[in-house]
Amino acid sequence: MTSPLWRTAALFLAAAAIGAVGGLLGVGGGILFVPLLVLVFGFEQHRAQGTTLIAMVPPTGLLAFINYARAGQVDWRVGLLLMPGVFLGGVAGARLALRLAPQRMRVLFAALVFLLGAFEVLDSFVH
Repeated sequence: MTSPLWRTAALFLAAAAIGAVGGLLGVGGGILFVPLLVLVFGFEQHRAQGTTLIAMVPPTGLLAFINYARAGQVDWRVGLLLMPGVFLGGVAGARLALRLAPQRMRVLFAALVFLLGAFEVLDSFVH
């Protein structure tokens, strides 16, 4: 069994690495953090998703947004039009997720990550 200090250090180092990859590739933290928390740190799927949201959305989302806005890489009109849908969809999705069993959530999450990865690979050969 690992000590709390080692676990804290491992979580910090993982977060730093995921933050770097997220900043480099624009990958959502959930795609990286959720599997890490479940598979390496033993979190239940729902707790991993909730923990990832608090870790990623406020600090990273804001800082990344500021950098992209300063570089002129924000379409304000589209972004503002997306907000209500993301808000309502996030509420509905969280409510649905909490009704599903953790095992089903893991399968859905894995399927989504797999399909996104397959799409990216296929699209990279076309373009």
